[in-house]
Amino acid sequence: MGHVWVEAVVRNPFTGRGAPVRALVDTGATDTVIPRKIARELELPVTGKSVVLTARGSVELDECIGVLEVMG
Repeated sequence: MGHVWVEAVVRNPFTGRGAPVRALVDTGATDTVIPRKIARELELPVTGKSVVLTARGSVELDECIGVLEVMG
């Protein structure tokens, strides 16, 4: 089938500020990952840390609260 991409908006639910993103849809994923730069620009609140396994090994990431809007 190939890759499926969508236009979406990542939004801070507390301030309403948002940023448009082009997102890869991964139906097998249990989490959503966004670039750290966008999370910082939107001032998404960090709620903890999470260790995720990537093709290059384990990485520790910030967990944040945010809203992902797809198709309005």
